[in-house]
Amino acid sequence: MTVLALLSGQVAVAVQPSSDGSSTVCSGTLTEIGSVLPMEVATAEDIQAFHKAVGTLRIELDAVCKQDKSALKLFKAKAKQVIFEMSAGATEPTAYLKNGQLIVEFYGGPFDARSFRQIVKKVLQGQKIPQND
Repeated sequence: MTVLALLSGQVAVAVQPSSDGSSTVCSGTLTEIGSVLPMEVATAEDIQAFHKAVGTLRIELDAVCKQDKSALKLFKAKAKQVIFEMSAGATEPTAYLKNGQLIVEFYGGPFDARSFRQIVKKVLQGQKIPQND
């Protein structure tokens, strides 16, 4: 990621594709970055931390599918795409299904990977997950 300071005092963030070239998880499910908080709400460092965390979140989604074949089947049946959304206040990532998409909300930074994997499994099984406060 490249952070550019413009003459107007605003900062623009140019996001480069992931270094491993992976834009899919769980054997071919497409992923993309959805909404990112505007610069008036999040700092350039926060946005950079979010983009960095997306790579780790992809790895954890793959881990869910590799470690649990029933989770892989549910993933394939229920999530046609994964959307990563930057969400203010989401100190731990959370997930939910909406219109065939697995939406993952997170602010960025380090997170509890084991807890995230458990949340994803529960979402795929149709269990309700408490949202971040």
